[in-house]
Amino acid sequence: MSDVLWPLRRSPEGRRRDFRRDQELQLRLRGEYGPEWWQVLPGFALVVVVVGAPLSALGWLWSRVGWWAALLGGIGLGYAARAGVQRRRRAVARKRRRSVSFTLDQVDAADDRGFRTIVGRLLVRDGWQAVRGIRVTEAGVVHLVGHWPGGRQLGVAFERGVERSGPDGPRGAAALRAVGPAGQQPGQAAGGATPTAVYIVVSSGSFARDRVVWAARTGVHLVDRAMLERWAAGEHLVALLDLDLDDVQPNAS
Repeated sequence: MSDVLWPLRRSPEGRRRDFRRDQELQLRLRGEYGPEWWQVLPGFALVVVVVGAPLSALGWLWSRVGWWAALLGGIGLGYAARAGVQRRRRAVARKRRRSVSFTLDQVDAADDRGFRTIVGRLLVRDGWQAVRGIRVTEAGVVHLVGHWPGGRQLGVAFERGVERSGPDGPRGAAALRAVGPAGQQPGQAAGGATPTAVYIVVSSGSFARDRVVWAARTGVHLVDRAMLERWAAGEHLVALLDLDLDDVQPNAS
């Protein structure tokens, strides 16, 4: 019987060790081996301290003061942990907003809705709040509205450059209609007061001379192709247009 069956033999110990070393080397070269124990130890020790210290403090309060003190301490720790998590989320959100950037190629490739989306994301990145689109004409013209944390209202209209013109020629100039509070128009204020809204026209091309004159007379800010490129690359809109807003922090988002 022993002559029929293939004899079972164990490979030498050294060969198995070499095989494991080769496998470990391959994992290290592919970056799949994972951290060593001495690399994990500081993080593990930190977790032990962060979790163990509060539990030890609560146990001390329970034994030396009373259960009510431990309960109050637990509530305080819960609020502190919640505040830390919310602060971390806000920091991550600010970092994500600061990383928002676009190129002119992306702007040119976008349709009208995509163009508004790009501008909306840039506004949110720069700190404008409650940015949303509103339809201002029956033809489907959409503006963006929002507000600055200090209370100033925002109205944004859009024009596309010659490169986006249709077969019938360039599109007409954007009309700012009822983009401010209570249906305010550019250069118009409720009750004779100073206008509280910031009006902007964003174009993927350039503005004609009469359009620039109109904007200067009505207090409308124009963002042409060159300014749009700088804004999309990361420059803050408040600094780009030299807007006079309360509590302005151009480097913040």
